[in-house]
Amino acid sequence: MLLHTLENIFKKADLSHEAVEHLNKHVVFMDAAKGFMLIKQGQLCNHIYIIEKGFARIFSVINGKEVTTLFARENDIITSTYALFTQTGSNENVEVLEDSSILKLNYEAFVNLCKEHPSLFNLFRFIMEKYYLALEERTLSLQFDSALERYSKLLSRDPFILQRASLASIASFLGMSPVTLSRMRARI
Repeated sequence: MLLHTLENIFKKADLSHEAVEHLNKHVVFMDAAKGFMLIKQGQLCNHIYIIEKGFARIFSVINGKEVTTLFARENDIITSTYALFTQTGSNENVEVLEDSSILKLNYEAFVNLCKEHPSLFNLFRFIMEKYYLALEERTLSLQFDSALERYSKLLSRDPFILQRASLASIASFLGMSPVTLSRMRARI
């Protein structure tokens, strides 16, 4: 199963069969019910999660208000990168939004495997590039795009989010109130 998932996600990583077999020994398959928190704000993070089937989001609670920073679906990676890399408490929550099947990979074990199998480092680089680009696109959009432009980009690039996430989560992801989001939806 892992081999199939990795082929779907990381076609460019050019993983050897041996590397995938070694990786497979360190992956834990888990089912997570809607509402399950993979990571809670303040908690240490030691894992990278790959969504085999399902949908999740990363969000923070700031002054009592939820702010969604990322959505992830099938074949996406999700984790709290800051907490993972610094080994400090997470600033974010990672919540499963649908009943999901998830691959869980211990970060330290993965780093050690990358040393043994250089092709896995390509996988790691690809994971981090994809993750970083998604977050940078969101940051730039929040800084420079109007509310209507942000909503239009979401419609064209990631329409699945509109079908799978709550309006409140989508509004916080787009940096607007639910009322503003409702207006955007009515305009388009």
